[in-house]
Amino acid sequence: MTSATASTPAPTGFELRTPEDWVDYSVADEASENRMAQEVWTRAREGGLAEEQAGQYAEQLRRSVREARRAGAVHAAGVFQLYEDGPLTATVLIAVVTPPATGDIIGALTAVGQPGRADGTWRRVGTAQIPGIGTVGRVHGIQNVTQDGATMRCAVMHTVVPLPGSSNVLVVTGSSPNLAEAEELFELFATITGTLTFTWGDEAPALATPQTFLGESATQG
Repeated sequence: MTSATASTPAPTGFELRTPEDWVDYSVADEASENRMAQEVWTRAREGGLAEEQAGQYAEQLRRSVREARRAGAVHAAGVFQLYEDGPLTATVLIAVVTPPATGDIIGALTAVGQPGRADGTWRRVGTAQIPGIGTVGRVHGIQNVTQDGATMRCAVMHTVVPLPGSSNVLVVTGSSPNLAEAEELFELFATITGTLTFTWGDEAPALATPQTFLGESATQG
């Protein structure tokens, strides 16, 4: 009998729709990090934030994009908006990873699920449905995220999507330090991830060489 992975061609790309006020981030190199950080700094200053605050948000974005590049992300998108009650920042990253040797991604995610901790962090594990793709694994919660040695508390959602014709998976990660809006952000990340579709042989973003599935660290944002 021919296996599913042998008979099904693996996708060469993907499409993911984000809200109109989001922008796609290049994860190509350090120069792209600098350009995006400068853009955020400029928008923050034009919105009335002090220079120090603007610098903090610009550096936060820089760290997020740098961490994504180091982790092998193939795509990144995000938003920086100023409202009366303060700024909103959020990012969505996409990476291709190799699952554990057992191939049981859902089991691996469940193994790192945790109840609420005394420090206020928590994680919930479950599944979701993506139209045209099927059942996917999902982990969401409030986590301490470390990037370039700096730690901040964020609302984080990871969605693990099996790749057709492959033993690898696509991991879509949404994160934001805006904890007061965590529930709304989880809904937004779920909505964005729900637009995911795979493509074959076109100009959509390419699926790059997979990274190794990192178990617990893969749920740390």
